[in-house]
Amino acid sequence: MDSTPEQTANPAAVPASEFLRKFTVMTFATPVLSYPWPESDALNAELRSMILAEEKKSAGIVKSNAGGWHSDLGFFKWDAACVRTLQERARVACVEMTRNIVMRPNARFTATYVIDGWANVVRSGDYHIVHNHPNNLWSGVYYVAVGEPEPDRPHNGQLELLDPRQAPNMVMIPDSLFELRYTVRPTEGLMVVFPSWLRHFVHPYYGSGERISVAFNVLLTDFKFADNAQA
Repeated sequence: MDSTPEQTANPAAVPASEFLRKFTVMTFATPVLSYPWPESDALNAELRSMILAEEKKSAGIVKSNAGGWHSDLGFFKWDAACVRTLQERARVACVEMTRNIVMRPNARFTATYVIDGWANVVRSGDYHIVHNHPNNLWSGVYYVAVGEPEPDRPHNGQLELLDPRQAPNMVMIPDSLFELRYTVRPTEGLMVVFPSWLRHFVHPYYGSGERISVAFNVLLTDFKFADNAQA
């Protein structure tokens, strides 16, 4: 990226807010979406019932999960309206995330959208080890049910995203952008989307009931900017 700062006759006279807006860029930023989808109660109830029924039919597979149930990768092939609704939510989120990283104002583009997904059921003591998702652009998770976590356990069942930079906290400033960890507390209806290369894991869940989620990977192929993309 070539960024030439705008010239000004007297930099010291520029107001702080304008100074930050005009002369600061978030280089090597990592976009993470945490969006609480509204009106999700009925959808979550349908997804929960279907996923628990599928769990009874299949032993599942082992990927990053240490315990719990992990479906195969064909979740979005399940023939149900609730699955199609969730797939559309994931598509919208990932397309908008792609718009967010494109460095052309008002750019229009076309691409082939490829998604796969799987359901996870976690019970007390289960967790997911550190991993990422190669050969994809975006990865995400949607929380269907969060169970009843024990309140006195730090990071109980939380998703943690690991800072890809080597040593941003060489000089530690509390609550700054130079933190080494970013955690997400699951809530029902929350969708989290992040770059697939970002390493992450899920802390052990301790509590009653099931924590149910749907994870997904998205790849955009044949990406092309439309004619007059900056118009």
